[in-house]
Amino acid sequence: MVSHRRLFIFFGSGVGHHSVTPAPPAGSPAGHPRVLHQAFTLIELLVVLAIISLLISIIAPALSRARETGRRTVCSSNLRQIGQGLWHYAEDYEGWFPAKPKFGAPGVGVSELATVQHLGSRNPTGPDGWGLQFAGMARDIVEREHTHHGAAMPKYLTNPKILVCPSDVTGNVYSYAEGQDPAPQMPVKAAKDFIEVNATNSATEKNYSYMYVSLLRNDDRADFFLMADESDKADNATDSLTGLTTEDNHGRRGINVLFCDMRVEWAGARGGDFDSLQELAWKLWAPVVLAPPRFPGTSGNRSSEVQTID
Repeated sequence: MVSHRRLFIFFGSGVGHHSVTPAPPAGSPAGHPRVLHQAFTLIELLVVLAIISLLISIIAPALSRARETGRRTVCSSNLRQIGQGLWHYAEDYEGWFPAKPKFGAPGVGVSELATVQHLGSRNPTGPDGWGLQFAGMARDIVEREHTHHGAAMPKYLTNPKILVCPSDVTGNVYSYAEGQDPAPQMPVKAAKDFIEVNATNSATEKNYSYMYVSLLRNDDRADFFLMADESDKADNATDSLTGLTTEDNHGRRGINVLFCDMRVEWAGARGGDFDSLQELAWKLWAPVVLAPPRFPGTSGNRSSEVQTID
């Protein structure tokens, strides 16, 4: 036997016939000759890429829907937590959910108060002031002891983060020209503290994602709606629920709604156009519109005694 090869002699049909197997190449295990693999052809690679692209196109929408379902659930939880805080507030204020007074006119009737809930006072950060829209309601009415009178912690709303829907990216500015469409937008971002919630026309970011129906009570009908996802338009009074776009909290699909009995439900929309949203608005507002006024001096129906603010 030669030191660098193995010699194998096979006895077969031919006398003296033999064959020699050379040693494996350097680096290969002894007795295991190197096996050559055929590479993929260009056509095979293109087929694989096409299959991957097809799978992505099928899976991506499902993943997007799953993410949105999760965000919608968090949004629903936010509204439930806000509702619990507002309920505790009402227990401390003779059954009234938070509402703003009329600046310079204490003691006016409920129907007159229903015309000023979106407004702020002359000095919103002063000891007796309040800011615009729901930002001013949350900062200066609900959490007044914390933001105006030095209480260390918020009393009713656990954290300003619950004011922001996780699907919300932008919201309408507080004041813009009537009829301007689309409404000017600013980014939505949770404030670190209720003191930092911006409730003036100089705001550069919005710190909440929900509209609120002011001047309801905790002994009102259970099917009166108290809060819901806002749109990217001004949802004040009769301007609420006039349209949804893909940029709204949950797109054109609908909104989460908090009712006076503290339940939260998903209210689906047929589409984001005006007619579809008016159908949704009627479903939500019908109980209020069909109810008689509750307080003296009010003409019309119960809806004359409340105001939607965003």
